[in-house]
Amino acid sequence: MIQRYEILTTIRYRHDFFQSSPWQGISLRVPVAAGKQLLDADLVLKQQQTGCTLLYNTLGAGKRDRADILQDNITLTFEVVLNDPLFYNYTGIRAEHISSRCFVFGNAGRNTSGMLHRQAYADVADLQAVDTPPGVAAKPFGVLSLELNASLQENYEIRFPAQSTYWCYFLMSGQLSSLAHPVILDTNGVPCFSAPVLTTMPDMQQVPVLISNQPIPLSDRTTNFLKLADQYPDEKDKHKVIISPLPTPDPGRISAAGRAWHTIDKTYSEIFLY
Repeated sequence: MIQRYEILTTIRYRHDFFQSSPWQGISLRVPVAAGKQLLDADLVLKQQQTGCTLLYNTLGAGKRDRADILQDNITLTFEVVLNDPLFYNYTGIRAEHISSRCFVFGNAGRNTSGMLHRQAYADVADLQAVDTPPGVAAKPFGVLSLELNASLQENYEIRFPAQSTYWCYFLMSGQLSSLAHPVILDTNGVPCFSAPVLTTMPDMQQVPVLISNQPIPLSDRTTNFLKLADQYPDEKDKHKVIISPLPTPDPGRISAAGRAWHTIDKTYSEIFLY
């Protein structure tokens, strides 16, 4: 049988943490019920690492176009699978009770145009307690329901925000911890971190730590906007650069250093300089 497929809709996965490479953190799993619906409607779900495309056979059951398919008013429900165990380390979602809830994505309701969630980014408002879909053994990361009707758009996104944290630079080596007036400067040479405070490490060693004045978005892109300098006490506009650029946080590394000055409502990223 001759087949010719055209695009019914396309979904792209986006995450603001990934600025230098595409995000491949989620994918779709097709439950048995959805697989049967695809087969009966002569549809094909083609998955890529950064999204998926739903195709329809224009020659199935006689010639048909996109409008013909959308008259059937089919609802397809897929499981959204999380492929990255570090997801919550770099994502700006405080997901309390995540063990009992999952993300619910779809094109029904009052979602932002072109998005499969309520706002421009998926957030806690998209977390719901849902029944496990048929054919799914355990609570999924998310569920995606696509209503194939006249409201179906040609392009959609599922997008997550990057987490913003207070960056903390620990001056670990003897040379760095003995700097007389350490400062962290931005690209304009302006101090953007607090004055150093002493913190006690797990080995009881005390080291200086400098904390950003404001939360900074995490990103996989190497940035050159911060540098460690030793400021001359009598000339505030003059300094000696010690490390430039400074390394950025690694979401895969979590430590228990310096917890004494942490506050409950703030999230921190720790970077150790030697």
